[in-house]
Amino acid sequence: MKRLIALAVVIFASQAVVTFAGEPVVSSKQVIAPPPPPPEFFRPNEFDIGAFATYATGVGSNGGKLHAWGGGMDFTYWFPWKYAGVRFQGAGVSIRGGGGSRTVTLIDRFTEPVTVTGGGGSVAAGILTGDFLLRLPLDDFWPNVHLAPYAFAGFGGIILGNSDGEGRTVSENFIVTGPINNPNVSRTTRQVTLTGRAANALRNNLGTDRVLGHVGGGLEYRFTPHIGIFGEIGYDFPNLSRNNFIQTNFGLRYAF
Repeated sequence: MKRLIALAVVIFASQAVVTFAGEPVVSSKQVIAPPPPPPEFFRPNEFDIGAFATYATGVGSNGGKLHAWGGGMDFTYWFPWKYAGVRFQGAGVSIRGGGGSRTVTLIDRFTEPVTVTGGGGSVAAGILTGDFLLRLPLDDFWPNVHLAPYAFAGFGGIILGNSDGEGRTVSENFIVTGPINNPNVSRTTRQVTLTGRAANALRNNLGTDRVLGHVGGGLEYRFTPHIGIFGEIGYDFPNLSRNNFIQTNFGLRYAF
């Protein structure tokens, strides 16, 4: 009987200890899972599609009057090393050669010089390039700065269309007799047409479609890991000719 009473006291005492002891103590050695890392905004093995507006202007003594507006698209793949990639870019533009006056002599020593206004015709063109790119995502150093400057270099070609002008009609003084500097000779005025393609600096200087080199740089900002905007400036030199031009692009990009 005494043994039963002692056993009952032990059972009730153990239950009381458990009740008043509270929650079990958590070991200081328990591992807490870290929060997931933030998403990368510029990733390896990334494929991008961009759409942009473009403006081009000629440089140098013969290119200052050349201007072009248009738009295009580009397709970029970034390597497993996310700092380098390759790109194909194409743009369609309308190039104007500027206007202006020039003086010509239709028939040497038989007509006086005549001033003709030309060069204002437009030429449709396609600019195609393939580039190697290097970029530096700044959020590798500042996590909240989702900006990446990049540089590119490559080559491509410019495909020229037809000019939109075919001739100019002007008034010219036609010498009937005597040398051109003789003030006593008789003259008459008539309308003549200068036939042929309208003077266009790009068409006249390039002549045919050309291979071109392409170098430049830009900035891309990502609002999300997939959507961003970019702006870039490229220097194009067609076949190392004097018709070099600067091409500026600004647009949207989607990253897969």
